[in-house]
Amino acid sequence: MAEKRLTWEENQGDPNIFEAYNSKDEYLGWLQYERVGAFMHWCWYQNKDIRMSPGCLQEVRDKQKELLKVKNENSGN
Repeated sequence: MAEKRLTWEENQGDPNIFEAYNSKDEYLGWLQYERVGAFMHWCWYQNKDIRMSPGCLQEVRDKQKELLKVKNENSGN
């Protein structure tokens, strides 16, 4: 299993929020359980103005994989 890079701490005031920290104990953002449309989701926030649903995060990850594949094919790695 891959090494975990993040630690998660439940927000003391709200059990629907988990804060993320890196290995240097730097605050990165939080997951918040909330309604998005008709369903409840754990959404990622890096700041209060930008919410990313699980679907959005998956699209970002898919694009990262696609770009890495193209980069590797073009570099011969």
